[in-house]
Amino acid sequence: MKTLYFFFILGLLFGSTYAQEALNNNASDTIYSAPLNIPLLLAGNFGELRSDHFHSGLDIKTKHQQGLKVFAIAEGYVSRIKISHWGYGKALYVNHYNGTTSVYAHLQKFSPEIENFIQEKQYANKSYTIQLFLKKDSLKVYKDSPIAYSGNSGGSTAPHLHFEMRKTGTPIALNPLQFPYKVLDKTPPTLQKLFAYPIGETSHVNRSENKVQISFKRTPEGIYQANPIEVKGSFYMGIKGYDRQELTANKNGIYQYKLSANDTVISDIILDQFSFNETKNINTLIDYPHLIKNRERIVQLFQYNRKPLSIFKTIKNKGIITLKPNDAIDIELELIDFHGNNIKIKIPVIGTSDEAIVKKMLLKTPFPILFKNPAHYKLTHGSLYFPANSFYKNVYLDLETSKDTIKVHKPMWATKNPFTLSFNSENSVFSKYSYIAYMLGSKSSIYSSTKKEGTWLSTKTHKLGTYIIKQDSLPPSIRPKNFKSNQNIRNYQFLSLEIKDQETGIDTYTGSLNGEWILMEYEPKTNTLTHHIGERTKLQKNNELKIEVVDMLGNTKVYTTLLSL
Repeated sequence: MKTLYFFFILGLLFGSTYAQEALNNNASDTIYSAPLNIPLLLAGNFGELRSDHFHSGLDIKTKHQQGLKVFAIAEGYVSRIKISHWGYGKALYVNHYNGTTSVYAHLQKFSPEIENFIQEKQYANKSYTIQLFLKKDSLKVYKDSPIAYSGNSGGSTAPHLHFEMRKTGTPIALNPLQFPYKVLDKTPPTLQKLFAYPIGETSHVNRSENKVQISFKRTPEGIYQANPIEVKGSFYMGIKGYDRQELTANKNGIYQYKLSANDTVISDIILDQFSFNETKNINTLIDYPHLIKNRERIVQLFQYNRKPLSIFKTIKNKGIITLKPNDAIDIELELIDFHGNNIKIKIPVIGTSDEAIVKKMLLKTPFPILFKNPAHYKLTHGSLYFPANSFYKNVYLDLETSKDTIKVHKPMWATKNPFTLSFNSENSVFSKYSYIAYMLGSKSSIYSSTKKEGTWLSTKTHKLGTYIIKQDSLPPSIRPKNFKSNQNIRNYQFLSLEIKDQETGIDTYTGSLNGEWILMEYEPKTNTLTHHIGERTKLQKNNELKIEVVDMLGNTKVYTTLLSL
């Protein structure tokens, strides 16, 4: 018995050590297989710059179609299932026994066993959207076993598989290419634009206190050479570029940005992993005002906050380079993809004592927001409350107000935390149809989640811009798509309806057949509500179908019809 116990403990120790080594070494290609049985062509790669977040996985092309089999990359168990209208759509999380978790998102549907399991929970909860956390080994999967089918659900804009690797039990996302997966790539990154940012009250670049775009060209030796720049004081660099893999035209993100001055590394960004807890701080890495104005993302090789993003593997003096008059340094910027393909850009820099010609415009208004402190402004027809750390830095805002409009600056600053915007109806009370809308342009708007309290309407929001009071008294619309009233549905596999709401949008929907709740799958991108006829559909000779749809203000539409067999 002691001998057996000894070997049991030894097995646990060696198993734990192996799992940790596999995790530390990112495992090998003998441990993991591919999630699809087609060549891996990428529509997006790990760490790409997205709206308010880093892309946390690989977007794998699925030949412009849905329904390809998705396979478990290794033995493990389903630890989480989430179905939502946006975001990842239908998503599956699998824990593996070496400390990693694989994630498969934007799925069309799950394998029959998993689909049956999740439908039981959906019917029990009477909800299509659902999130489940499963106990260890309650739903096991095996390497190369089909677990789902690729799709276009959630926030996906085209059919593909979003595939992630994570450290189990942590908020750490890992670059899946480390494991490794075979992606043909012999193409180096491309440099599109190069910028220098003066920093400090007396600093300038090429006699401008604003950021300056630097011209460059490619030499016969294949090295990019920038025009010399003159600097007084301190500056940092910013770039726009992309990477591309073979057999695809997609412009994907760059894996590594390395900046050196006189052969000393100043800033080195490597996108091998990051924490979901820090991903929104992408707005400190990019030039956010430039993004809003020009719709392009410039990566600033500069530490914005006191605590740098974890993707900075090296950062000296926050990435800031300082020159004295007549100093001369050589800057080298290297862009590297995961497979080692790279380009280098040489940038000669000369220190100067000349004064700036182009001065920076310092906008100061009566509405300063110090990012470490809260701020509360009472307006003629409302109020604004900004909690501490609403922004990433101190800002000055332009505020304008009228009876039904509050304009909060232009949307040129990124917010870190939401602020509260409120309208006061003074002596009258807002009607039950009143709501706050955010203007997308001169004519279009979207609903902003609205709370009513007495004579006040308020919303919590991240967006700077214009807010107005609107009215919505119209209920949603419901229209059958593949059937008519009194239709015989004997050979039907599904029932499909179009549901729309012109103002605030759809809040809830419910379907029932002969008085019993049925599972309705809502796809907001196509305004489609679908019931798949299956074992849980209790059909009779004559059946009453009832659909109820409610918008964000409670306006309700009910559709009923009879269907026969």
